[in-house]
Amino acid sequence: MWSPLLWSAAFLVAIWWLTRRLAFYLMGGIYRLTGSQQVAVVAYALLFLPGTLVHEFAHWGMAKLLGVKTGGFHILPKLEKNGEIRLGSVDVRGGGLVEHTLIGMAPMLLGGLITVGLSYALVDVDAMKQALQSEQFGVVMQALLGAFQHPDAFILLYLLFTISSSMFLSASDRAPIQQMALYLALVLLPLYLLGILPALPSSWSQIIADMFGIFASGLAVALVVHVVMTGLSLVFWGAARAIRS
Repeated sequence: MWSPLLWSAAFLVAIWWLTRRLAFYLMGGIYRLTGSQQVAVVAYALLFLPGTLVHEFAHWGMAKLLGVKTGGFHILPKLEKNGEIRLGSVDVRGGGLVEHTLIGMAPMLLGGLITVGLSYALVDVDAMKQALQSEQFGVVMQALLGAFQHPDAFILLYLLFTISSSMFLSASDRAPIQQMALYLALVLLPLYLLGILPALPSSWSQIIADMFGIFASGLAVALVVHVVMTGLSLVFWGAARAIRS
């Protein structure tokens, strides 16, 4: 069970890091060409608009599902005082820690599901996994390039890129999750140390392992897309620097 979970975590961290680098290169390049921070932020926001819509809809939909009142639904970019860009927001009114934890997790849940769905729609993921296990890297490359055989390849790749980039949680999203994790640790850790924490049934462990295996496979495809896009943004940033120097 732990191997698919660890791979999922590793892929998520890699995609998150590449997304931050891409934002730096892309907005830095646009800023050098235009001299306007506002133009750079707006261009970045427009590029990731589909991902922002999914992210904020996930918050809004989960709040509605839990019966928590919502206010405004914003998708216009805003530059925070700490330098971070806030691409959207949903005002949530009321609800307890459990509700806010689920609302905070919603973009990762929905974005992850869509990412996996798009990855499997574009690439023969099972064939890619088998080729990796047998170290047939040429077959792996063929499986990845097979994404372009889809009639809507570029649209789906764009959606995969923007949605997987935007599923990560903001500081306000993480706050209730961190608090809930602390409470659960305080309750479950003593039970584990005392040896009275019930073990998961083996069938459940297998189901969880299979779910994270599918998730990790979908993230692997998204990671390849992010590597390519970050490389292109780096080239753009370098070209913009050369032009303005």
